[in-house]
Amino acid sequence: MTPIASPCINVCTLDATGRQCLGCYRTLDEIAEWGSLPEPEKARVVAMLPARRLQFEAQAAALDLASTRTLSCSQCGAAFGCGSQDADHDCWCASFPPVAPSAARGSCLCPECLAAVATTTAVVR
Repeated sequence: MTPIASPCINVCTLDATGRQCLGCYRTLDEIAEWGSLPEPEKARVVAMLPARRLQFEAQAAALDLASTRTLSCSQCGAAFGCGSQDADHDCWCASFPPVAPSAARGSCLCPECLAAVATTTAVVR
């Protein structure tokens, strides 16, 4: 197995909780243990990083919107803001890859649920 390089990009800034790097999106524990992690565990961590980045960006975009509608996530029930104001202003969810609709998921999803679905389902092209 080829050794998995550290995903560090030398932008070492922590999120508001102080537990996740906003450069590479690893947790402090993952960063501290990186040198001793087995390669399969490193691969698992690296595979999760794009979803973490999308989740952070969606949450940041949702917080930055001045005018939002409050919706309830059809999957987990959490309240979240929809940024769709009109045809010229997309919602924060437009930054996610499109996912195939599902009757089981219902309509709008919160940033966390949409990030999870976007990384585990086939995207619509």
